[in-house]
Amino acid sequence: MEALRALPSGQVTERDIVAWVDSALRPFLPFKSFLGAYGKWSNGRIHILSWFSSGHTAEYLATRPNVLDLNTRACGAWWIMHQRPFLLHENGAVDEDGAPVPTNDQDLETSRRFGFGLSALHGVIDPFGKGGTYITFQGIPWDGSKRFLAALKLIAPVLHMLYLRTTRPTFTDLSILTDRQRDLLDLALAGLSDKAIASRLRISDHTVGHHFQAIYAKLGVSKRSQLIALLK
Repeated sequence: MEALRALPSGQVTERDIVAWVDSALRPFLPFKSFLGAYGKWSNGRIHILSWFSSGHTAEYLATRPNVLDLNTRACGAWWIMHQRPFLLHENGAVDEDGAPVPTNDQDLETSRRFGFGLSALHGVIDPFGKGGTYITFQGIPWDGSKRFLAALKLIAPVLHMLYLRTTRPTFTDLSILTDRQRDLLDLALAGLSDKAIASRLRISDHTVGHHFQAIYAKLGVSKRSQLIALLK
C-alpha cells in the first residue's frame, strides 16, 4: 500500500515510471535491474514500441530488438499463452508452482552473458488491442522469489496502467502485409540494405525493390527512411 500511495499522478513519462520502480518498489522487492517493454503483436511477432529500464548497461540495452519472433522465444510464447508470472535463471525457468517453463538457448544466453542471476517476469496483455506490457526484474533474491512472483500479479497491472498514461507512438497495423513483406520489413529494421536483404532471402534486388514499393503503398510512406521512422 505504501508503494501504491507513491504512484505518480496525472500524465506521466517513462522516466516517472522508472523513478517509481526505483524508489517505491525496490525497498519492498529488492532487485538489481529492471526492464519493461510495451508492444503490439501480429502474425507471431511482437513489435516493441518502447523499452524502459533501470540498472542496465548500454551494452545490454543495445541488444534489445525492436521485433521479437515468438517462434524463437520459448519463454515469451509460453507467457503469451498462459499469462502467468515465472522465474528465469541461466539453467532454465519455472512458474509460480515450480513447474518447468519452456526455454531455448536464446532465452538463456542473455541471462548467462550478462550475469542476471534470478529474474522474475510477468506483464499484462490487452487481447482486444493485441498489445501489452512485459516486465522483468533481474537479480532478485532466491529466498524471496515466491513472494516476488505473488507481488508481480499486483505490480504488472499497475505498470501497464502507468504506461498507458504516457504519450506513446501510434501503432501501425502490420497485419495488412504478407508474410514475405513482413520478412523484408524485419530485415530492414535490422539495418540491412536492399542488396543484403536480397542475398539473405535469395531473391533479386529488383524483387526486393518491388516488395518495398508495395510495403510503402500499404503503409502510406514513400521511402525507406520514412518507413523506419514509422516503426521505430
